[in-house]
Amino acid sequence: MFPRLVKPIGYARVIEEHDLQVYPSHQYSMCAAVAGKHVESKDGRDFVTYSNAYDPGPSLCDHLEFALKHEGVSLEVLAALFRRVKQGAFEDALCRHIQMRPTGQNTRRLWFLYEFLTGRRLPIEDATQGNYVELLDPKRYYTAEPVNSRRHRVRDNLLGNLNFCPMVRRTPVLREFEAKRLAMEAAQIVASYDEDALRRAVDYLYTKETRSSFNIEREKPSQKRAARFVSLLRELPERSTLNQAALVQMQNVIVDERFGERGYRTEQNYVGESVGLRQRVHFIPPRPKMVSRMMRGLLASMERMMASQTDPVVQAAAISFGFVFIHPFEDGNGRLHRLLIHYILSRAGFTPKGFIFPISAIMLQRRAQYDACLESFSKPLMNLVDHTLDEEGRLSVTGKTSGFYRYVDFTRMAEDLYRWTEETIRTEFRDELEFIVRYRKAREKLDNLVEMPDTARNRFVQFCLQNGGRLSKGKRTKYFSTLTDAEIRALEKVVRDDLMPRDSPRVK
Repeated sequence: MFPRLVKPIGYARVIEEHDLQVYPSHQYSMCAAVAGKHVESKDGRDFVTYSNAYDPGPSLCDHLEFALKHEGVSLEVLAALFRRVKQGAFEDALCRHIQMRPTGQNTRRLWFLYEFLTGRRLPIEDATQGNYVELLDPKRYYTAEPVNSRRHRVRDNLLGNLNFCPMVRRTPVLREFEAKRLAMEAAQIVASYDEDALRRAVDYLYTKETRSSFNIEREKPSQKRAARFVSLLRELPERSTLNQAALVQMQNVIVDERFGERGYRTEQNYVGESVGLRQRVHFIPPRPKMVSRMMRGLLASMERMMASQTDPVVQAAAISFGFVFIHPFEDGNGRLHRLLIHYILSRAGFTPKGFIFPISAIMLQRRAQYDACLESFSKPLMNLVDHTLDEEGRLSVTGKTSGFYRYVDFTRMAEDLYRWTEETIRTEFRDELEFIVRYRKAREKLDNLVEMPDTARNRFVQFCLQNGGRLSKGKRTKYFSTLTDAEIRALEKVVRDDLMPRDSPRVK
């Protein structure tokens, strides 16, 4: 696959040389005796070969500057490296490096990131020369409103802080989705229907989202729990902000009353399944002692992105998936994760006021895609986290793991959430409004044929739609025995002609 005598450079060199336990980076850089630059993509990663002229040499700081310039900012790799190196020797080398290149853009970025990630202050004077430089290149990353660091002459435009800082790259896929202006498309759909159709659609959409979100967890809630969930969905956009107390209250609403919690979890939990008498562990969240700190960071990140008007779908992906990876409660994390998507899209004005996109319905239909999205984080994680599981099912984690959850690259999650959002708007959302308009017209035709109570008419339509446009003999005998054959045929024809999609399978 690669030329002979290749040498890893940049982050790849740093990871291998210092044996860092980190997630695979989106780019693996190397140099060799080649002309120009060669890129091969595999499994979502770019393997980039540069000519030997790009070799940074033996200096660790030079490799880090190469990485910042050509590969971008990896907070996870940098944090792991700064924990691993001998502090005194590395700081001496870094100080000399900075003093040799005091105005270098990537030099100042590296200086800022060292002090940001370690909380230590290097024994050198503040920068006095050089224009301010963006920490993240806005052409390569989604960024927040910058805050100037006068010491480094760097503009901190990260999406979060030390406790939780998501990263999302501006990939061609995300650029294309941004250009589609899906929020405007949704608003135009709403504007094209009358108030009666909109009112009827809203009730169904909230119910569908509730049912789908529980179905993803393979749960069938009681009518009371489902009603509580719908109420929560409806009132959530009115909340100006969220905090721990609000999240705890939301968790109490959506779970069985016996499993409501008073705060974030205090025990190590995990996601797994029983295999015979054993447990197979699929995902391990962070240690309980780190949860409060990470959740403070997550909520602060949400506010920073909201204030910066970062793309709403990118916000929703980073915060909702970040939440479910932190897994702050024993129960209800998946449903809360999906609630956060709706909260952010509504608060940012992406979702038309008073409406909801039943994204969980698409996630349920695309269950394999949804699972693959979650596993893009959980599967590599299981290769990194050392853990033991005792006979009573108690899991223990060893080693440093907090960096795995703090500085996640959510690019894949943002791309997938945009796909599901687009499909939701163009199918579930639009189709429900169109069905209501068609049903209103069909209802007049049905009533002209046979005047039935609303309940009976709705039941007839439902049974026909479930059976390819025909009423089954069993349903007719049980519910519609008083109707004649001619009336049944005429009613069925209205259902088929006016309410069934043209490409639906039909009973002949």
